[in-house]
Amino acid sequence: MTDEELRRSFASGDAAQRERLLRETIRTQVAALLALRTVEDDGNFLELGLNSLSAIELTKKLMTITDMEIPLVTIVDHPTPARLASHLAGEHSGAGEGLPR
Repeated sequence: MTDEELRRSFASGDAAQRERLLRETIRTQVAALLALRTVEDDGNFLELGLNSLSAIELTKKLMTITDMEIPLVTIVDHPTPARLASHLAGEHSGAGEGLPR
């Protein structure tokens, strides 16, 4: 899926769909960034080898998809795909919509 398709899917989905889309996207992006075959929902980013540069790349991708400002520390505070997706989906639902950039 392109970034635009991901953004539209995220914007039009309900909370459960957003969280599922985010989990899939996060797993895919982390696997690509770290040259891993797969990443599990409970895979810890730091233990998998995510560093500050790859964390920035992941954050940029997620900001593009969600249209939300995401502080880099969010990845440290929510260090697995499942926890990060749940947090971001909740933040999006709590805000009502993404923040324009």
